[in-house]
Amino acid sequence: MKLIKALGVIFVLLLSVVIFGNPKYVELNDLAIIRGVGISCGEEINLYFQEIIPVKSDNGISYQYEYYQSSGKNINTAFQKMRLKTKKKLYLSKVGFLVTDCTKSNKAIKQFELENIKIYHVQADVFHRLKKIKE
Repeated sequence: MKLIKALGVIFVLLLSVVIFGNPKYVELNDLAIIRGVGISCGEEINLYFQEIIPVKSDNGISYQYEYYQSSGKNINTAFQKMRLKTKKKLYLSKVGFLVTDCTKSNKAIKQFELENIKIYHVQADVFHRLKKIKE
């Protein structure tokens, strides 16, 4: 009797996964792999993301970049606006560097849960420096 109940529960769970799919599954084409983050401090916080797009060619894999920009009163507001504007799901686990003109970058590191990244402090245009980095 216990075996029949267990098999029934497993069947219902498998059926629900087949019907509704895995809710955390995201197609690679629907994923924006963010490689670099730029934060410019001023009256408003300007947030920039550099998405890396691998392109397969005859010579192997080359990379193209797409840039996203948002602004807000603080980092969290700018990030929420960015998520709403972007049609893709933002994937921040592969961030390799942060470009900022802010005096402190601790808030950004905590906000995006960044670890083992290079931090570039610049005096001028953060977006221009973000576009130059092709590591």
